[in-house]
Amino acid sequence: MEPKDRLSAHAEGLRGHRSIEQKEPNGSANQVLPEVKHQALISCHQTLIRLGDLSRYRVTERLDKDRNWGPAVGYYGLAGTLRPSSGQSYNQQAVVALAEGNHLNATYNLYRAIAVEEPDPNAPGNLEIEFKKIVSAWSKGELIRRDSNAPAKALVAWFIRLHSKCYKGQAFSEHDELENEVMSQLAVELKERPLDGTLHKFVLINAAAQYIASQRWHNNTESSEALQAYLFFFRLNIKTFLTLLRLLQADLERISPEERDSKQGERAQMLSDKIAATTRRILPPLRLYSCWFLVNARIRSVALVGDATLEHSMRELWKAYAVALSLLAAAFPIELLPTADYLLEEDADTIGFKPLISDRTMKNWYKEGVSGVLKPKYFDQGTERQHPNVEMLMRIRGLLWDGLLLAVDEVNTLPIRLHDIC
Repeated sequence: MEPKDRLSAHAEGLRGHRSIEQKEPNGSANQVLPEVKHQALISCHQTLIRLGDLSRYRVTERLDKDRNWGPAVGYYGLAGTLRPSSGQSYNQQAVVALAEGNHLNATYNLYRAIAVEEPDPNAPGNLEIEFKKIVSAWSKGELIRRDSNAPAKALVAWFIRLHSKCYKGQAFSEHDELENEVMSQLAVELKERPLDGTLHKFVLINAAAQYIASQRWHNNTESSEALQAYLFFFRLNIKTFLTLLRLLQADLERISPEERDSKQGERAQMLSDKIAATTRRILPPLRLYSCWFLVNARIRSVALVGDATLEHSMRELWKAYAVALSLLAAAFPIELLPTADYLLEEDADTIGFKPLISDRTMKNWYKEGVSGVLKPKYFDQGTERQHPNVEMLMRIRGLLWDGLLLAVDEVNTLPIRLHDIC
């Protein structure tokens, strides 16, 4: 295959979700030395970044009749798929978002650019600049208008406003009010309509914010602001997870006792009938938060810092978690649920996302018993993707399995036991 043909094949990914094949023609990938393959991978990654830059320049310099960021974002996205350990593609996507005045996408991509194995060195400074822009836009009454294309405009504006304030690590008078408003409106919106990518971004922004704040604190343990920022974001994650769990609990409680307790074989084929609309909307982000919980569940000594609100929220989270899993286990017997043998959408998007990675969560991305080998992605050629109903059942199995891991925790210090979820 000629070089131009290979590039053309890669560019097909701009028009759909197609994977980049990391092999040579005629199946000769195994004949390439690892160090040569790594350098080739970096070269291809940088080529895609440069193609994205060139496409972006065409828009900023108004060289095309139509203002179309699609090709630039497409090339950056392909670069991120090729090397998820690098934050460069996310930083470049943030540049596009900033040019569009989309504060949610800018914040999301800048956090993603930092929370990876190879952070983009420009991203931390760009994030601080972005938060200053958010503060300025809020003061001028422009924040909601600038994100007018996002669903739930007010919710998005309040959410990024909350993050811009928490990032400073300084107490602010409207903290409780703003946080409660975000949680209440999030619950209302999810009952009425799917937030799709917006909710996904909320969850990953929250997780990344806490992770990055913890790094700032560990690098400067004398900084009270770094510690406070970490506690702010830890509390925000707890409350967001708690909000989603309560929505799940409300849906599960509407299942009749006869239907909930049915374990007949023929009923197993219709398990997905029990999944209500709101639950379908929140299962993917709940699965991400389940990963976050596995990583953070042992952080329980919050009373030592004197934050009564945080301590109370943590107790409420454990209660809601146990109740939700109990209801799930009753309605969806784990032995009847399918296993995810490929990466679901939220898995494929979080490869290399450090805030969710631990020894316990590696099972979400990697094949069991095969060290360092990723599961195939849902869009890979040759992957037989299951019906969305089946994927929802895969997610429920994942939630129950995570609960089992916590219930049988070897340290035995967590406030949940096996009888609570079975």
